[in-house]
Amino acid sequence: MFNRRNFLAGAAATSMLPALPALARAPQTAAQVAGIYRRKVGDIEVTAILDGYIPLNAQAFLGADPAQVKQILATAGLGESLPTSVNAFVVNTRERTYLVDTGTGFNMAFGPTMGRAEGNLRAAGIDPAQVDAVILTHAHPDHAEGLLTAEKTARFPNAELIISEAEYAFWHDEGVLAQAPAEAKPFFASARNSLAPYASRTRKVKPGEVAPGLSLELVPGHTPGHSLLRISSGSEQLMLVGDTIHNAAIQTARPDIAFVFDLDGKQAAASRKRVLDMVASDGVLITGSHIAFPGFGKVMKDGAAFKFVPAEWTYAL
Repeated sequence: MFNRRNFLAGAAATSMLPALPALARAPQTAAQVAGIYRRKVGDIEVTAILDGYIPLNAQAFLGADPAQVKQILATAGLGESLPTSVNAFVVNTRERTYLVDTGTGFNMAFGPTMGRAEGNLRAAGIDPAQVDAVILTHAHPDHAEGLLTAEKTARFPNAELIISEAEYAFWHDEGVLAQAPAEAKPFFASARNSLAPYASRTRKVKPGEVAPGLSLELVPGHTPGHSLLRISSGSEQLMLVGDTIHNAAIQTARPDIAFVFDLDGKQAAASRKRVLDMVASDGVLITGSHIAFPGFGKVMKDGAAFKFVPAEWTYAL
């Protein structure tokens, strides 16, 4: 029985033991673990792949008094500096392996905190040659430039490319390009260059099922063809909402707040409100390209607004 007398006796005995040699100190690694995380959706395995983070701040969110944005962040325990993760996802249906978005690849414009998707993909045990199809939510550089190798060839040599026909048409429209402001033109070049090596194996799709259990749904505004991916297996569903949400604290509390790179902020806000209403009402698990890695959680109604509740860690698959 453990009591005070036994404890004191044990302490006295310990003090008489010879000094033990110090154990070797493990060095600090100064490196984070691989950015991978898995969940099951029915019979489908989904793996979140981290490409890194973009050092954004509160000024990237538009359409509200900055003091209101600051208060929303403070309520969530956040400051105005917002390191924002960039996530891609592997969807393994047993029959085929899909990659949803690709990260930035070798594009150095985003700085040294990005470009880790391929390394994390390999850490997850997946070689780029094993990817059967890449599904793009849209063709912005942080979603599509990972299609390319450093030599600008196809990184995924055996993959079909699946993209909304509206998204593909927008970035390849010469009339739209001619009218675009100078600061937007590099986005057109990026999209065209990223998609070019896959021209002979690109499937441009309308909203609907693109593979068994996988459906693209149009949620325009961030870009004209911006889409989310609904994954369904048995009674379970997961929504990969792409860039519908850029910050889960700000844009659930205030769905009307736009992001600086939304091509049509009002349309993006309307799409976001519709998606948040749907997933909150149906209790559907979501994840997103810029929700803090790995991004899985549920949206709950919070009065006239919403709140994002991160999912608990999945301990077994």
